[in-house]
Amino acid sequence: MLVAVVALLVTTPASADESISDIRADREAARDAEAAALAELEFLELEDQRIAEILAEIQLAVDAQVARVEGGRQALDAAQAEVITRQTLADTASADVARTITEIRQRAVDAYVGTDTTAEPWLQSGDINKTAVRLAMLDFAAGSDRDLLDHLRRLQVEREDHVIAGEEARIEADQLRAQLEEELDELQTRQLVQAEIQNELQSRIDAWEAEADALARASVELTAFINAKVRSELGVSPGEAGAESIEGFTMPTSGSVGSGFGTRVHPIFGTVRQHTGIDIGGSTGDPIWASKEGRVIFAGWKGGYGNTVIVAHTGNVATLYAHMSETLARAGDEIDGGEIIGLVGSTGWSTGPHLHFETRLDGVPKDPLFFLPL
Repeated sequence: MLVAVVALLVTTPASADESISDIRADREAARDAEAAALAELEFLELEDQRIAEILAEIQLAVDAQVARVEGGRQALDAAQAEVITRQTLADTASADVARTITEIRQRAVDAYVGTDTTAEPWLQSGDINKTAVRLAMLDFAAGSDRDLLDHLRRLQVEREDHVIAGEEARIEADQLRAQLEEELDELQTRQLVQAEIQNELQSRIDAWEAEADALARASVELTAFINAKVRSELGVSPGEAGAESIEGFTMPTSGSVGSGFGTRVHPIFGTVRQHTGIDIGGSTGDPIWASKEGRVIFAGWKGGYGNTVIVAHTGNVATLYAHMSETLARAGDEIDGGEIIGLVGSTGWSTGPHLHFETRLDGVPKDPLFFLPL
């Protein structure tokens, strides 16, 4: 509904055929919609705080995962380095075993076979353990140095250890690689979620800020249109309402204050009566401004007051503007301070053109001079 109001107010300019009160109603709708948009922005700001907390938690998880990923990479590098080292050691051990077997074979052949090559197939068994046993038997039989055979056994054990350790390192590296891939996938997912949340929230905030700005512009444009309409239809310039008092009230017209608040002799009836306001001089047709923003609660003829407008303000304060030659507001209008609501006149019980101005607190008349910037 708010979006529809925004679109209507922003895209549909006020018509020259509309009355001033109708345009004021349009402006009030724009202001209501602007207030709703600002309220939505306030909600989004609160939501932003909650989302920021969620994003902070996500960030902690992301940071922890980044640390795990980095640790996984280091562990994988170490495991891969271990595989290479073990393979190198195993290759070195295999070469040592081969050289030792060759040396043992050569000694055996030299000691017992001489130039006879019939022992060669027997010594070239593909089974290293069997070859070692046979060589051991030859060695034992010959009484030669056993250190070489012991060295061969140690080399074989060492080579086997390197092969086993290398295989274990390879398996560990494969596992670490798989874990690292999972961590990276999960990290990417979390980072995408984090970015989506941030982008979605910022997009919503940007959209509502644009709506609020558009509505604010519409309100300003409607106020300008009201002033232009008053000027074109009534020939009255909006003028300047003057400085505000501490309470936010301004002078309601440009004349000077004559008769003040309190008891006086009535100029028509000649009796002593309470004067419930002040009289401000002026000429017929001079603009009368709302002394402060508020809502018009009465506009029309009111006995001795003649043409009268009453505006309700915050704080249970109301202002009354009487003896107007013409009222330019109607009940229900939301008006700004300084906005023209009528023209100076002499309707009702009046001896000449002037503005009778009252201020009432909880319905009780109070001296307007307490409110005005005099």
